[in-house]
Amino acid sequence: MSSSGTITAPAYVLELRQKFTVLQNRYDLVRIDQSGTATPLAYAEQKRFSLKEKVTFWSGSDKSAVAFTIGARNIIELVGVYDVQGPGGELLATIRKAGKASLLRSTYVVEVPTGAVVTGQERGQVKAVLRRIVGLASDFPWPFAIHFDFADQSGRPVLAVERQMRLRDVYKVPVADGELDWRVAAALAVTVDAFMNR
Repeated sequence: MSSSGTITAPAYVLELRQKFTVLQNRYDLVRIDQSGTATPLAYAEQKRFSLKEKVTFWSGSDKSAVAFTIGARNIIELVGVYDVQGPGGELLATIRKAGKASLLRSTYVVEVPTGAVVTGQERGQVKAVLRRIVGLASDFPWPFAIHFDFADQSGRPVLAVERQMRLRDVYKVPVADGELDWRVAAALAVTVDAFMNR
C-alpha cells in the first residue's frame, strides 16, 4: 500500500457502476483485467436503493441465477448489521458499521465464516469531518471523491473502495488479498455507497 492508501499491485480489480433512474437504482458489477477490459459479473436493480431489505445481485439479465445477496438482520436498528450470502443462502460475510468510530470517520468491521476480521475506514480524517458538516448543513450529496481502506488484524491491506469522479457513481475496488471472495468485496462497495450520506 502506498502512502496515499491505494493498493498498487492488486490481485484483482472490480468496478461497481451505479445508474440512477426515476424509480430505481441499478448497480452493475464488472471485473477489470490488466488490459482494462471489463467482464460483467452481476447486477442488481432496487427501488430507491437502501439496505433496509434484502438486495439480490443476479449473474444474468434473465434473473435465473443469483450471484449473492445483501440483507439487513433487523429492519430498525441504530447500527446496521448486514449478511452477505451466496445463492444457496450460505453466509459469505457479516458487515457491521462501527457506531462510535463512525461518528467522525465511517468505519466498518467485516467478519467471514473462517473467523478472519477486516476493518475498513474512510480515508482522510479532515475530509471525513468536512463531509459530515456539509451533510448537517444541507441535503446536497457530497460531490467529491471518497475512499475507504480495509485491512486485516495485522494491518495488511485487503482492499480499497475508491469513488471515481464521473457523471454517475463508479467505485473502483482494487483487492490485494486474492483469497477474498469477490462477492464480499462487491458487497462492501455497495454498503459504502448506501451509507454515503449517513
